[in-house]
Order: sequence, then C-alpha cells, then structure tokens
Amino acid sequence: MLRLPSFLHRTAESGGHRRSYRQIQEAFRRGTSFQVMTLLQRSLKRAPVGAFFIACLFSLRALGLCTLEPGVDVETVQVADVFDGDTVRLEDGRRVRLVGINTPEVAHQGKPAEPLAEAAKEQLETLLKKRPIRLLVGQDSHDHYGRVLGHLFDAEGSSVIAALLQQGAGFQVAIAPNFRYLDCYLQAQKQAQEQRLGVWGHPYYDAVPATSDQLKAGYARVKGRLESVVLTKRAMFVELEGQVSLKIERSAAPYIEDALFDRLVSLSRVAKADSELWFEARGWLSDRITWNGNAPELVKKGVQKRYQMKITHQVAWQIL
Repeated sequence: MLRLPSFLHRTAESGGHRRSYRQIQEAFRRGTSFQVMTLLQRSLKRAPVGAFFIACLFSLRALGLCTLEPGVDVETVQVADVFDGDTVRLEDGRRVRLVGINTPEVAHQGKPAEPLAEAAKEQLETLLKKRPIRLLVGQDSHDHYGRVLGHLFDAEGSSVIAALLQQGAGFQVAIAPNFRYLDCYLQAQKQAQEQRLGVWGHPYYDAVPATSDQLKAGYARVKGRLESVVLTKRAMFVELEGQVSLKIERSAAPYIEDALFDRLVSLSRVAKADSELWFEARGWLSDRITWNGNAPELVKKGVQKRYQMKITHQVAWQIL
C-alpha cells in the first residue's frame, strides 16, 4: 500500500490542484526549465493524477471497474500458447504482452527460471480456460519488441490481469499512456500484499537495499535513503545512498504526487538532501556498466550510480 508522510497531505491554495502564474514566473527566474514545464502542465489540470489513483486504492468498489464495460471496442481472440505469466501468443501469430503486470521470468536464453515463474504461467493458463477470451488493445498498442500491449478478459468479462494480481502472480506496473484499469489493478494487488500471496510472500522478491552488492539488472524492488536530487532539463534523478538512481523523465512528472515532486525540486538546490527520507521503488534496473557511450567510465569513476530505475508513475514508489 502506498504510504505518504504528513507533509504530502498539506492543502495548497486553490484546493492544492492549480499552480499560479507567480509560481511559474518564479521557476523561470530560477532557470529550471524542467520545473517550468511541469508547472505549466499542472496548471491546466483540475486535479492531480496521482491523487485520483491513490484515492482509488481505498475504494472497495474499485474492483468492479475490472469488468469489461459494455460497448468497449474489443476483439474475441484464440490463445494458442502461454509463454509466461504475462505474455501469450494468439492463433493468428500475434504476441500479446499483458498491460499493467510483470510476472517472474521463466527459464530462457540459458538463464534459470525465477521463483514462482511457472506458477504464474499456470495461473494464466487456468484463467484463459474461461473462453471466449477478449482482447482490449492499449492506447499504446505495441512495445519495442513488436508485441501487442493489451488487457485480456474472460467469457464473463472479468479481468484476467486483475485476477493474476489478486493471486500475487506478479507486480502491478504503470507505464504511460496505458493507465486504463490502473485503479482496479492496484486494488487487486493490495489484496495480495495484505495476504502475502505469491511474490509478496517470497523472500526472493523482498526489497533489496540500494547499498547491496546483490543488485542486478532486471525487474526489482529496491529501497534506500535519499542522498541527493539532481535536476536537469530533461529529467530528475533521485539518488539513493548506494548504487541506485531513480529517474523521473519530464513526461512522467505529471504522474508524480505534487507535494512530493515539489519537495524533491527544492532538495535539488542543496548539496545533500534530507537523509531521513527513505524510498522503496519497483521497476526495471538498468546496469549503466553495459551502456554505450561514457556511462561505464563515469560509473567506474564514481561520478554516476551503477544502476538506474525509471519511475513512470507515483504508484511505482513509496516513502517508507
């Protein structure tokens, strides 16, 4: 469950939702273009995106939103094969990557399967037996592997993805612009968390300290104390003590809780950030040692953290 400290609940002027031109002007004077763009974006919104989804976490009615709505443009599909807990192949040859969930990796390319990978695959196979299966393609329809990004529903119109999350088959993920059913998926995951089902009860998937030498590339939960905040024209980097840098790209800024984002902006102006602020984040760790360019050398010199994780939405991290 997302836990926010008291400073995130303060109420700002105009209901805490709209930004004044004075704030934007102040940002211009400070010369922080990233903050300026974020303030301009938020000044046009009636309510913060993060607040909407956080509120839905506590709504017992949220799971009802997992049901396929009447009139939605879907197609009936035949599933030919299940690769793992979040990817299937259709009879027409298309591969579908389920939106909103990431399950453990099965054995591939000489790498052993992660714990619970086969269980997640079997759970998906069982859910897909309630035919016909319907596919709702995401707003962003394909990933960089050419796979269709979509939501699957069973014969009764119930969400296959929500059922997987409710069983702890994997972790909920949120990548723009495919936020449809996000509130429902979060509520489903919350049930698995509270009961410590699946990945939430297996020690392999516990959050790894950012200072640990056990860090590796791939999907992970990490936790660490805030060390510093670096603000550039294109992104914000939340540096944790150890070897992890959390990156918030400009496009993701509107999906970060307003008060938290503003606090991080203010901390970017000091040499050392608030050492009492701890984060836990979920996402894909990228090893900068394997990057092209000068990143590997910067890591070796201690200029950059070895691992980077993109934070794409408020739900991807929490304050401890």
